[in-house]
Amino acid sequence: MGEVGISVVDMDRALRILGERAESRTPAYVCVANVDATVLSQRDPEFRRIQNESYLTLPDGMPLVWYARMMGEKTIERVTGPDLMMRLLGLSKDRGYSHYFYGDTDDTLQRIRRRIEERYAGATILRMHSPPFRPPTEEEIDRTVAEINELRPTFVWVGLGCPKQERWMGRVFPRIESSILIGVGAAFRFLIGEYRHPPRIVQMCGLEGIYWRGLHRPAYCAKWYARHVPAFGSLFVRGFARRLAKMGRLGHA
Repeated sequence: MGEVGISVVDMDRALRILGERAESRTPAYVCVANVDATVLSQRDPEFRRIQNESYLTLPDGMPLVWYARMMGEKTIERVTGPDLMMRLLGLSKDRGYSHYFYGDTDDTLQRIRRRIEERYAGATILRMHSPPFRPPTEEEIDRTVAEINELRPTFVWVGLGCPKQERWMGRVFPRIESSILIGVGAAFRFLIGEYRHPPRIVQMCGLEGIYWRGLHRPAYCAKWYARHVPAFGSLFVRGFARRLAKMGRLGHA
């Protein structure tokens, strides 16, 4: 989208790609992009670079799916961080996946441990780490990287929120030896049942953000959409214009 690359996948294809990568024990990092991340990528070249150099940048957000389909990518479907995490946890026993959780509070992480033990028996949790709520020091990053490389988890789930988790992954990835880092935002809270997806029709209409923000933080919701709708709308219009121009050239030829 614009200068931001979004992977053309659905859930099954994403699982297959990640499964092949995990089997090879080759490191990677995965971004899960929504409208917020896409708009930020337009303003922040460094953040855009991190998104574009990822192994996958998944389309979490129906507006991204609509844009891709408008541009001719008919096979793309929404892949959310919470859904991806739960699917991989469900596959863990049969495939031997192991997990490292980084982010949120100690209380949330312990609730995650209990939920996984209840719902995903056989999924191996190697470590859960709640970092301080401030920028990490170099020494702290060194310790975390050393621990990940020593434990060699299949997946490292990073729940710091956007854009902190993407910047963290971009910073540590060059030193990761075998694990797949996945930034999943609020997925930790979905896993413990604190957050839930709204009804399917709300999701398909691209209104999940309004549902959550409007329900819990209406003033912030109005401010967020006043800022992001025009920015994303301009990207959509420019993409639509390029699509029409391309079709016109093909028709002329």
